Amino acid sequence: MNDETMLWRTRPPSSYAPTGKVLTVPAQTLVRTAAVLRAAGAVESACLWLGSLDEAGNGLVKALVVPMQVNRPRNYSMPGSAMAGVAEFARAQSWTVVGAIHSHPGVGVEHSTYDDEMTPSRRAVSIVMPRYGEWSGPWPRGLGIHAYFEKYWHLLSDEHARQRVILTDAVEVQTFNLR
Repeated sequence: MNDETMLWRTRPPSSYAPTGKVLTVPAQTLVRTAAVLRAAGAVESACLWLGSLDEAGNGLVKALVVPMQVNRPRNYSMPGSAMAGVAEFARAQSWTVVGAIHSHPGVGVEHSTYDDEMTPSRRAVSIVMPRYGEWSGPWPRGLGIHAYFEKYWHLLSDEHARQRVILTDAVEVQTFNLR
């Protein structure tokens, strides 16, 4: 698939309701994530945040991972072997995918059906950055923060996004390039 623009989604079957789950990420890791996406150039690209989930589903980002991927102007894909490599890397650290981040070419940050299928975990937060990663705060304005709720990837309002993903002053996590 070279163009996902034909894959617009239907409206959500229900309204989003906050679950109380929180993903905590160092603010500098968000800045680094945008830089990684920008570095790919004028193509969609992706990276993953790995970390821990507690029993309630709250996550803590512990690593930024750039998997092997195929990048195109209007979409990206990660071969199964790349995801297997990420899973092996994560298991060795007792981590899981807590965030899936990718870029879009324009300012639209809503998921397509393709994005729904490409997000590797429904327990993770999915973040879409506009303009191939050319984003700068304030958090979360202009970003697409998505959470899976009642069988649908909901685009969260800025208010709900701030409740779901908390930025901290903690030290930036390490970046691992698996390409």
